[in-house]
Amino acid sequence: MEKTGRTFRSPSDLGRADWKTIFIQTAKSLISGPTTLVAAGCAFYTTLSLFPAISSLISIYGLAFDVQTVTPQLEVLRSLLPPSAYSLIYDRIQTLVAEPHSSLTFNLVISLSVALWSASAATRSILAALNIAYNTKESRSFIVFQITALSMTLSAVLGAALTLALMVALPLFLNLPAWLHIPTPPGSLEFAARWSGPLIMFTFQILATSVLYRFGPDRHHPALWRWVLPGALFATLTWIISASGFSYYVAHIASYNATYGPLGAVIAIMMWFFVSAWVILMGAELNAEMESYARGERRKPVHL
Repeated sequence: MEKTGRTFRSPSDLGRADWKTIFIQTAKSLISGPTTLVAAGCAFYTTLSLFPAISSLISIYGLAFDVQTVTPQLEVLRSLLPPSAYSLIYDRIQTLVAEPHSSLTFNLVISLSVALWSASAATRSILAALNIAYNTKESRSFIVFQITALSMTLSAVLGAALTLALMVALPLFLNLPAWLHIPTPPGSLEFAARWSGPLIMFTFQILATSVLYRFGPDRHHPALWRWVLPGALFATLTWIISASGFSYYVAHIASYNATYGPLGAVIAIMMWFFVSAWVILMGAELNAEMESYARGERRKPVHL
């Protein structure tokens, strides 16, 4: 690291010129660095981990809640996923939901040792990618690294289950004013019913990304929350835009099914994960550049 002079104690201390410099350096790192190659690796492992993760999610959710309530909540993802990918995931969830509750409970014992391990392959690849983004070397032992990946995978599954539960409970909260005979402005309940679900998903995405940025890279002193939130917020907003744009592209412009035949849905999912991984790494690069700039240092180029 090269010293550049001035230091900052908080992202709020950065001025417009500082942010401009940070974004320019981030863009240079993304263009010249191995971000695209690393994102492709993450997309591959995430695709392999998708269905084990879904199986774990349904199994855990089914222990406390009615699994039949999962399917209606998938509408939030319809505009973010390519149609063929959405149909593939929807059909798989429908199959899992149709299983008897007892088999789901028994499946929890079997699948959480196998499915979570399989799903953690995506987390392990992302942790390695974050080390590259933050220009750090992995010094954690094999066991610690695996435990970290499994813990973050399980946390993500539990967080997703809780998010689903909150989305299912939304109608109950929205009906409280009527039950308590409290007048509400016209159209307010309809507005809340329409946007509360996406807002919960947005909040979960920011929290999950922040946790990933804070504890994922191998750093002796994890960054304070205020130093990971800017990248998490930027990545989440960019992810919503890019995921929606890619979904529209696949639905109206590209013809994956015509090109790849039966594999079209799988290719669409993998490309969607590639876009998502690239955006997540972009947020990590932004945070890394911001932290280095705030310490008065200049990052060296990242090479594999």
